Amino acid sequence: MNNDGRTPDQIPSPLQPAPQKTPATDEQKQSARGYLRIFAALVVAVLLTSGLALPWKLVPLALAVAAVVVGILTLIKVVRHGTGPTQMFITALGLVASVVMTLGLGLAVATWDNTEKLENCMSRALTMQAQDECQSEFTSGLLPR
Repeated sequence: MNNDGRTPDQIPSPLQPAPQKTPATDEQKQSARGYLRIFAALVVAVLLTSGLALPWKLVPLALAVAAVVVGILTLIKVVRHGTGPTQMFITALGLVASVVMTLGLGLAVATWDNTEKLENCMSRALTMQAQDECQSEFTSGLLPR
């Protein structure tokens, strides 16, 4: 016995080898793939609906928030179950895109009045010059004077 109560043949706890990770079952891999499919569908839905006019911009914002949540859960499952580097890359890329889209849509909703003015102005603009004027009016309305 040593001073710390161990016998000489026992390995101290910090030096013990890590327990072996058990390989994921097919059911766990299928679950991760199912989450990945749902996540991809949410990202595509956000992309398709993000161009809607303002009262409907809340729909893609809600979808984007759901995509971020499902994306985080998917990334956890993909990493935990080791389904492969391709799925991990796709999930990480989709998660970054979801966060960026969520921030952009959140900004559009947060600046509701200015965004509504921009959408109305752009719908009436027939020339490139008129569209440029709409854009400059929009940016000057966002910045403090």
